[in-house]
Amino acid sequence: MTGCDLSVVIPCHNVGTLLSEAINSVLDQKSSVEELEVIVVDDHTSDGETLEELRKWARGDSRVRILSNEGVRGPAAARNVGIRASRGRWVGFLDSDDVWLPGGLQARWRVVETEPSAEWVGGDLRIWRSGSAPSTSSFFQHAEWSSVVLADAYATGRAIRLRRPVAQFVRTPLTWTGAALVTRDLLARLDGFEARLRKAEDLHLWIRAAREADFFFVPQAVALYRQRPQSLMHEAEPPEDWTIRAYTMLLEDDRYAPYRRELHRKLAFAHSQNAVYYRREGNRRRAVSAAARSVLHTPAVATAWRNLAGALLRCW
Repeated sequence: MTGCDLSVVIPCHNVGTLLSEAINSVLDQKSSVEELEVIVVDDHTSDGETLEELRKWARGDSRVRILSNEGVRGPAAARNVGIRASRGRWVGFLDSDDVWLPGGLQARWRVVETEPSAEWVGGDLRIWRSGSAPSTSSFFQHAEWSSVVLADAYATGRAIRLRRPVAQFVRTPLTWTGAALVTRDLLARLDGFEARLRKAEDLHLWIRAAREADFFFVPQAVALYRQRPQSLMHEAEPPEDWTIRAYTMLLEDDRYAPYRRELHRKLAFAHSQNAVYYRREGNRRRAVSAAARSVLHTPAVATAWRNLAGALLRCW
C-alpha cells in the first residue's frame, strides 16, 4: 500500500483485550472510504495480555501495522510516530481503550467528500464509565458552552463550519481526539502533537489547528470515550497541571496575543482547581501558591481573591 484515504493512529500501553475492541471498531466501519489503514503505536507495553494482542494483530490483518515508541513517552509522542508513518491523506485518532461508534466514520467522511477545502472535521462523543452502560447523551451537545456554539448544527442536523475558531476553542474544546479527522498536511504544518505534554496535548493541538484551518463539526456522536481507573496516562497528580502547561505555552506565543485575556482566565481557573486539590490533600503551602497564581492571572476577579483568602485562613 503506497497511499490510502485514511490512516487511524492508536497509541497503546497496557490495555489488554480492549485494544482489539478499539481496532475492530475502526475496521468494522461501513463507509465510502476506499482504503484505510490502522497504525497501532506501542508505547512500551509491559503486560503479557497486551503484548499477545499486539502479536496477534501484527500477523493477522494486512490493514493493521504495529509500530513501537521508544520508551514510555506518552500518547502525544506515540501519535506523532503514527502520523509520521501514516500513508493516508487524512489521519484519524483513537485511544486503545475507546471505540468508534457505527456510522461515525461515514458521518465525518461525508464532509470530506462534499467540502473540498476541509482540513479538519470533528464530531461528538458519549461517555462510557467503567462498570456501566455507555451514556446515551452526546457530550458536546449538552455541555454548557459548547452547546451554544454548536446549537445550529444540532438544530439542523447538518455539519457546520466554524471559521478559524481560535476563541471558541480557547474557551472550551469543541471536539475530542477520538472524534477528529485531520489532513496529514495540516498535521505537518502544526508539527503534530506537542510531545512535551503528557496530557492536554489534544487541547493544545486543537487551539493551534483553529488558527490554521476552519473546523467542520458533525452533530453526531461518533465515538465512545471510556473512563476507567487504568487510563492511558493515569497518575496521581494535581488535576490541572498539564492544562496549565498547555495554556502557558500558548500564552507565551505572540501569535495568540489576541486571546491572552481568555487564556489568563483559563489559567486562573486551572490554578484554582489545583488549589482545591492541594487543600484536600492537606498540602497547605501549595494550596496557597496555586491560589496566588490564580490571582496573578485575574487580579480583578473577586472569586480569585476569595479563594486565596480561604487557602490562607486554612494555613493559620
